[in-house]
Amino acid sequence: MCHSPFSSPARTNCCRMKGRAMDLLDTADNTVRMRKSADIPARLDRLPVMAPHIVWISILAINLALEYYDNALFAYTMPAIADSTGLSLGQLGTVSSAFFVGMVAGALAGGWLSDRFGRRQVLVWSTLLYSLGALATAFAPNFEAMILARFVTGVGVQAATSVLLVYVAEMFPSKTRGRFVSILTMGFVVVAPLVALLALVTIPGGGPDTWRHLFIIGSVGLLIAPLVRLVLPESVRWHISRGQFDRAEQIVEKLEARALRRGPLSDLPVVTGTDTEQQSLRQVLGNRRVLRVITVVSLGYFGATLGYYLFGNWALYAIVNGLGYSETHAYEVQLIWNVVYCVTPLIALVVMDKVERKTLILITSLVSAVPFVLLGVSTSSPVVMAAGGAVAITTGLVLTVFYAYIPEAIPTGARGLGSGIIIGVGRFGGAVSGVLGAALYGGWGLGGVMITAAACYIAFSLIVVMFGPRTTNRSLEGVAAEELSANT
Repeated sequence: MCHSPFSSPARTNCCRMKGRAMDLLDTADNTVRMRKSADIPARLDRLPVMAPHIVWISILAINLALEYYDNALFAYTMPAIADSTGLSLGQLGTVSSAFFVGMVAGALAGGWLSDRFGRRQVLVWSTLLYSLGALATAFAPNFEAMILARFVTGVGVQAATSVLLVYVAEMFPSKTRGRFVSILTMGFVVVAPLVALLALVTIPGGGPDTWRHLFIIGSVGLLIAPLVRLVLPESVRWHISRGQFDRAEQIVEKLEARALRRGPLSDLPVVTGTDTEQQSLRQVLGNRRVLRVITVVSLGYFGATLGYYLFGNWALYAIVNGLGYSETHAYEVQLIWNVVYCVTPLIALVVMDKVERKTLILITSLVSAVPFVLLGVSTSSPVVMAAGGAVAITTGLVLTVFYAYIPEAIPTGARGLGSGIIIGVGRFGGAVSGVLGAALYGGWGLGGVMITAAACYIAFSLIVVMFGPRTTNRSLEGVAAEELSANT
């Protein structure tokens, strides 16, 4: 034994030298790990946009479109569901709430699971889950089954959405992340008018089970899930956070080989920090700096979703009951708003990577105040159509920016869980909008609802501008290093 009292001085010195050698090896190993954890993401960020990026974003956009389809469809089919099943207004409200509760659970569970088991794995299973939930909704025989089906669907939808956004942040080049998020949201563009058109064409003259057939369409995700598993690689940054450097490097090397066929790669960007440590829920909630970022972005996103749902849930109701529009005319107005909304991703495509994210959130929120107020106080049909369309564009742009900003603001080790917490908090905005909107509409009409929505956008975006991190055109590791080294 090295430290036995009977050991010779030579043996003791030998053991000391071995100990020092082991320390040097550990130091060298840590140095290699740190270098790889910095170099591999930098190599990923310098890549040009290539065919794999286009294929990945196309699959992700289709997935997001299916999630939005189910979310939007329920609002349009509620009257038909009531007529077909005999559910009361209160029961329909409970069913709707079950979906939102499921979304909160899905955001938290999906984020946490994606940090533990990988982004791709959770995306596959959550896609299967919301697809099965859509099928269960279509065949639900009673109130209790409908509640369970909508809860399960909500869990799957939001788990998939949360992981989608994290995947884009981690796997696409830093200088084009915003544009790829804009492309991702084109799934909304396709589905929003499609759902409105389907509702207009099929529900008024359809049979009692027409709504069930529409929900069956939402189960197409059962075909998308295998595609996700086969085509999308696991997130490089997730591999690094788990210490799986060889797997991360293999993915990057394949992408670099493809890029080199087109010409030489640019020099590696300057690495300003590393971001590799996997964090548990206790570590996330115990790290004041990470918790501060989560709190700031959560408040901003809560305000944006509250304003969005005040508009989305109450504008159509108000123009029917307040302005006297027929149900068919109201659906036509909603369809026009959804068609106008189609320009939102195109605007985002131009500005997302040119303006700092948090600044763009504030600017767009300020701009949205004008059409919000006009929609709230006007009785003219052309003004209502124009103002509603402008609100759809500006609110959609704010949410698109948040979709890019949320995962960028959180360190890799906590990105899934942190993003899930933020999105979960934001979903409470949808729940609050029902109660708050009813009180505002009952007291001050549509004007009170829309002015409050505008105020929410502006007030909560100011919090993000003052205290949120800068992320545009920056590496995720650089953002994390700056935030974690900042004074609090």
